[in-house]
Amino acid sequence: MKRLSISVFCGTAVAVLSLVPAFASPPSVTGTWKVEQSGANGTSVSTITLTQSGTGIVGSNAANGNGFTGTFVNDTQINGKWHGPGGAGWLTVYVTPNGHSFNGTWGYNGRSANGSFVGNKVLPPSPLSAAGTWHVTGAGGSTAFLGKMVCKQSGPSVVCLSGGVTLNGKQTPTDPRKVRATFNMGGTAGVFSFWFNGDNNSFNGVWWRNTTGTGDPAGRVVGQRALGG
Repeated sequence: MKRLSISVFCGTAVAVLSLVPAFASPPSVTGTWKVEQSGANGTSVSTITLTQSGTGIVGSNAANGNGFTGTFVNDTQINGKWHGPGGAGWLTVYVTPNGHSFNGTWGYNGRSANGSFVGNKVLPPSPLSAAGTWHVTGAGGSTAFLGKMVCKQSGPSVVCLSGGVTLNGKQTPTDPRKVRATFNMGGTAGVFSFWFNGDNNSFNGVWWRNTTGTGDPAGRVVGQRALGG
């Protein structure tokens, strides 16, 4: 009888353990988020704060008084609840592996989904540096300098290779967010100037087929830092 009881207990324990979700460490969502919502209640953009402890989440929206609670049920999904002056309900949130963005749906208690949302974590800008790989696309004018651009930086000096053309430049002393470079393309000397946007991971640029960088630019470009670059 004792042996039978032990067998039943072990079998039950295995069954219970098999029901426990097995997942590794979920990404951290602690921080400030910009959330865009759309649905039956219209569209809105809000700022929320989230704090994570283990797999548990608590959050708030100071502007409208809404509060949030939730739990990671696997590495990417949070099942949660919201409550506030406008009522209470449920949330299903899907988080990217790096914890920098999410999307999901929400509804009132006992009802189907009322709307959807996307969120992006507010992150500090990357260090101000041209070093890395950039994807360059045209924004008007000539189609030169488009595609991959690889840059190295030492102090204020910047050297970039784009389409087989070498750009030799420096950050301007009065504005380190701006790089002014010279190049020689097929025997034609020119100037390539670009300046970083606020995130330091994108830039706008213009270039000229002259050595003074004046007059109408020959082309305009925008650049985006490659992932991991």
